[in-house]
Amino acid sequence: MSLSIRPVPSTITVSFASTAATAPLTWSQFGIWLAVQEFRPHDAYLNVRFAVPVPAGPDVQAVGNVLRDLLARHESLRTTYAEQPDGSVLQRVAGIGELTVAIRPDTDGSAADLADELAGHSFQHDTELPVRATILHDAGHPTWLVLVISHLSIDGLGRNRLVEEITARLAGHPVPDEPPPLTPVSRARDEHSPAGETRNGRVIARWRQLIERVDVTNFAQEVPFDSPGRWLRASMHSPALGLAVDHIACRNRVTTPAVYVALTAVAVSVLSRRPMSVLRCMISNRFTAAEQSYIGNISQACAFDVAVGEAPFDEVVQRSMAASVRGYAMGRYRVPELDAILDPTRLDVMHNDFRDLAAAAPPEPAHPVARLGALRSRTNLRPTEVLDFYDNRFYVEIRQSPVGPEPVVMLDRRYVPVSGPRPILLAMEEFAIRAATDASTGPARGAFREALAHGERSADEPLRGRGIRPDPISRGGCDARSIDGC
Repeated sequence: MSLSIRPVPSTITVSFASTAATAPLTWSQFGIWLAVQEFRPHDAYLNVRFAVPVPAGPDVQAVGNVLRDLLARHESLRTTYAEQPDGSVLQRVAGIGELTVAIRPDTDGSAADLADELAGHSFQHDTELPVRATILHDAGHPTWLVLVISHLSIDGLGRNRLVEEITARLAGHPVPDEPPPLTPVSRARDEHSPAGETRNGRVIARWRQLIERVDVTNFAQEVPFDSPGRWLRASMHSPALGLAVDHIACRNRVTTPAVYVALTAVAVSVLSRRPMSVLRCMISNRFTAAEQSYIGNISQACAFDVAVGEAPFDEVVQRSMAASVRGYAMGRYRVPELDAILDPTRLDVMHNDFRDLAAAAPPEPAHPVARLGALRSRTNLRPTEVLDFYDNRFYVEIRQSPVGPEPVVMLDRRYVPVSGPRPILLAMEEFAIRAATDASTGPARGAFREALAHGERSADEPLRGRGIRPDPISRGGCDARSIDGC
């Protein structure tokens, strides 16, 4: 008897039914709306993309049912966004609708590559659901669920919560089916209440105090640079850097995000030749249980200054921890009211930590501090990309890779006096290892300046025996208690 193999469809249609609603944008959504307008026609860069592995067992239809349940449960995934004649923007949550899901063989590159492909064009926010989905399969058996979601509908920590829920549903674990207690519509209505107005007033007052006290622009002067490439970005996987930061955090009894903030502050101080660094960060302020499980965009920017001067690095770390805590009091406000007192282009440095971390300092690292230098043989310096556009002059992002933290540096060469991002990444690694192994009382800026000189010499030379692969330039387009990416 011969066995017949059912053909795998090229698409399936996922229908959902839930509750419809209409509301203004939340304050954080409106901030992303403005970013989308600023980045156009390159706003696809902002799309959130990820892939979730499908375990053995569920078929294509079962994966579609998971998507149906997600759309019904989370209003942010079935919301369109429409600008009104008066310039305001509404979010409209569909009560019923359909999502077409592509089905593709798992043969054409990685799931991450497909996610980048799906994220490569803009959403039509007024008519298109903010979700694109593809199921990859091997001979009819689903292997990956690849999703791209508009940044208006989700941020980094919301993405993490969504991945956790999808993973549980695919594994058949029980997940609540009722709508979550906090939704974008309910948050928008709260922000437009008298209590929301009071919160906004307090936060705007704190911003006023900052801009009256310090110059928030780090790189005001243009500098000459060689083509090609004005906006360059590179990333680095460095176990040595991650463990060095852990040692420094333990020694100072602070969080690892505070150490990364301090690294950025020192780098900015050296490159700008200013004793003070002003950093903008995205924070979630997910303090309650409802906020921590929130599927939506909840992040807004804060800003704070870190005095670097001639201080040793441990002192800069302590100052960065205090500055990060201050930042939480500045992260929930009406964007137009802030823009009325502060031109957003004046804030030219961004630091984002995308990792999902608890507040406590890490446990004592198992790897001996004296052997950190040997780990540099496992460093992998990733390709440098040329970006079409970016809205910061200097940007540091800390991502969480499967094997540890992965820092990313982006810079605008018209303003930042360095050849590219790779020397800065190498300098961060060398400087952090030195700071971990020797709690020197010497000025951090001097030590980083020396490490940067080494990085400039090393970034484009063959780095034999260190595992660092200089690559040619290629073309490129959080929980509540940690500074996180938007």
